[in-house]
Amino acid sequence: MFGWAGADSGGPTIRTRNAVSSAKPPANLVSKPALGLGTADLEKMPGRRSPGTERPPPWARRRGVVTTPSSDTTDIRSFFDQCAATGAAEQHGDAQRLLEYRLALVRSLARPRPTDVLLDLGCGNGHHLCALAPEVARGIGIDVSPGMIELARVRLRTSPAKTNLTFEVDDAEELKGIADQSIDLAICIGAFEHMLDKPAVLASIYRVLKFGGRFFCLTPRADYVWYQTIAPLSGFATKHLSSDRMLTKGEFLDLLDGARFRCNRFAPWTFIPRGDIPPVAALLLTALDAIGRHARLDSLRGGLAFCAWK
Repeated sequence: MFGWAGADSGGPTIRTRNAVSSAKPPANLVSKPALGLGTADLEKMPGRRSPGTERPPPWARRRGVVTTPSSDTTDIRSFFDQCAATGAAEQHGDAQRLLEYRLALVRSLARPRPTDVLLDLGCGNGHHLCALAPEVARGIGIDVSPGMIELARVRLRTSPAKTNLTFEVDDAEELKGIADQSIDLAICIGAFEHMLDKPAVLASIYRVLKFGGRFFCLTPRADYVWYQTIAPLSGFATKHLSSDRMLTKGEFLDLLDGARFRCNRFAPWTFIPRGDIPPVAALLLTALDAIGRHARLDSLRGGLAFCAWK
C-alpha cells in the first residue's frame, strides 16, 4: 500500500508526552474485532429490484480494492499467506525506488546505529530488513504469516547479510520470541494498519525495547484526502482487509501516550496507493501531494511517519 513522489522540504514536528492531548483513544482502537514514498521532510445499472434487495451496480463493485472479510489473526495470516503465494511483488511503483525512499525515512527519523539490534514488525518478504542489515549489529524480522517469512528466508539465502539476520513467525501483539529490553530499534513499515489490537502491539514493543530505544512506524494516514473525502464520494473501496484501521496523527499520539512512549517525532511522507486506484486517480493524488508538500497541508499527503522513544 505504498507510493512515491519528489523531494520534500521542512522538518518533522516533535511532541513530548506531556504535550499530548488527554483525549482517550476511540473505542474501536482497542477492540480486536473492530480494527479497518523524495526525502523525508522531516499511501451499467441492473434491472429494478423490490425494496430492500438492491445491490450496488457492477461498476461500483469493481471500483477500488476487493475487501477480504477479517475478524481475527487467523484471517489476517491467511490473507498474507495468499499474498506470499503470488510473490508479494511491489504494487505501487518501481520497487527499488520505493524501497530507497522508505529507507531514507527510517534513516532520517530513527537513525539506525552500528550497535543496534533491530526488530522489523510485519517484515513481509524481508526487503527492508535485508537492506538495513549492513547498518546494524543484528536484525530480527517477524511476521504473523508463515508464507511471508518463507519469502524472507529465501531472500536472506541470496543476501550478503546472512550472519546477522533472522526471520521468525510471531505475532506483533505478543512478541513471544523477543526478550524484554533486548531491542534498540523497532520498525513497522506498511503493516500497523493491518494489526488488530494496536494498544497490545505498542505495549509489546515498549516491553522489548531497551530504555532509550526507538519505535519507527511508516503508515498511511486516516485523514488523507483520498481516504477521507475522494474515495468515499467516488464509491471506492480502500481496505484490503475489512479489519484494516488507519489512524490520524492525533490518534497515534493518544496511543503512544497510553503506551508510555515519552517523545515523538512526526513527519508526513508521500504515499500514493497506485496499485489500488486507476491511473487518472494516481495523477490527481500526485498533483495534490505536490501542493501539500509545498503548502505544508498534511491532509494532502498520504503517509504518516513517526519515531517514538521509550
